[in-house]
Amino acid sequence: MSAHVPRTLMRVLLVGGLAIGTAALLMPAALPANAQASVATTTFANPRYHYTVALPAGCRHEEGPGTVDAVCAADFDPERSARANSATALVMEVGAETVAGDAGRTASDLAQRYDEAAFREEVPQAVCGETDKARARINNVKQTLDGARVAYTADVICAEVRFLQIAERRASVRYLIGPEARYRLVARAPIEDFEKHKQAIEAFFDSFRVLPAEKANQ
Repeated sequence: MSAHVPRTLMRVLLVGGLAIGTAALLMPAALPANAQASVATTTFANPRYHYTVALPAGCRHEEGPGTVDAVCAADFDPERSARANSATALVMEVGAETVAGDAGRTASDLAQRYDEAAFREEVPQAVCGETDKARARINNVKQTLDGARVAYTADVICAEVRFLQIAERRASVRYLIGPEARYRLVARAPIEDFEKHKQAIEAFFDSFRVLPAEKANQ
């Protein structure tokens, strides 16, 4: 695979045997009030990593160890989404992994273990599929302490790949680094289409929840 071909978030980071695939709860759900009312969603739950997320029902859903991705046609039509190229479509990705040594640490401790430099180091490959870090522009990086977790958000521009006819792509990124797991959420689309999908993208991020272990396993 070319180093410039985007790769699904976190699949290169997860160690086999640590995770189980997500289980889809095929329940139509309404998007939040600020989202497009016409776009129905499907809720996915991962008991191993204690999270749930709602993704547009008309997208193609791909599940892997600790991950769930939605590849979406511009109009969220299921047939067109089934044929959509993940390099050029609207893509929403969730990934999770456990990291030895994170358990039991405070948000401040985690912020030192995984600092902004580490975040910037990881983003080009994880979000854009780039081994050349200079080809990913990372803007508006923010770090906040979110309860027991440290959160990073950023805007990313992935460079065009001319020989594959892949234009520039824009992405919104949110990482949650917690004592139970590290979560990575990415929404990426061709740069000229990103704003058209803003409401659906915001709804995706807003829908993500980390659940207490006892609720996640019910």
